[in-house]
Amino acid sequence: MDAEQYAHTLIAKPKDFAPSAAQIERFLSSIVSRNVVPDNPTIVLRIPTGKFREYPYVNPFTGEKIKFEIKDRKKLDRLEDIATALEPLGDYEIEVASVGKPKLPPLLIDFEESYHVGVTCFVYSTPRSTSDLHDNSAAEEKIVPYRKPCMELPREGYFTDPHTMKMIKIPDAGCALFWVEFELGKFLFPKFSNEKLEFLNPAIVSEAKKIFEIDFVQGCYWG
Repeated sequence: MDAEQYAHTLIAKPKDFAPSAAQIERFLSSIVSRNVVPDNPTIVLRIPTGKFREYPYVNPFTGEKIKFEIKDRKKLDRLEDIATALEPLGDYEIEVASVGKPKLPPLLIDFEESYHVGVTCFVYSTPRSTSDLHDNSAAEEKIVPYRKPCMELPREGYFTDPHTMKMIKIPDAGCALFWVEFELGKFLFPKFSNEKLEFLNPAIVSEAKKIFEIDFVQGCYWG
């Protein structure tokens, strides 16, 4: 395994669902109050600009030059400011993050020291890919890379076990208007206990279902 960062994803099962600004504020406030993210987190809002920065490197899985979407960044001072900041926006990413020992860890990892935990809500007005396949079959399967716009709505999401490089298919996990990313510190990876990827802390999944009133599937992103 040659990777630095792991994130687990909680993906909205209904492909037409976009949460309200108030729901996002309530969920992230719950994440902080339950100490999924340790105390005194930073709150960062990222807004896509529609512009891209291209690099002279080729993605070995797609054969295309690597491009990064340019986003405007804004730091918020309080959780109570989230809904007001999000209300006029159609596309955004908002993250709460900190370093410490979470009382309600999002994932089980073999690590006893303080570490980074970031929780990001992604909301888009058009579907984005939530697949993340790490071998050359991505081109053969025509898998849209993670976070890139989906022209079609795939029935399945494609993921890769970072320990074995085995491909994992998850129904209803290929794209979404809304998903949540739970990012761990560098070089911290959970054990893959099942091929359904259902190893996010059940208390967090239950809270998400209650607040957003929808069902979710799980995936992962790493690199």
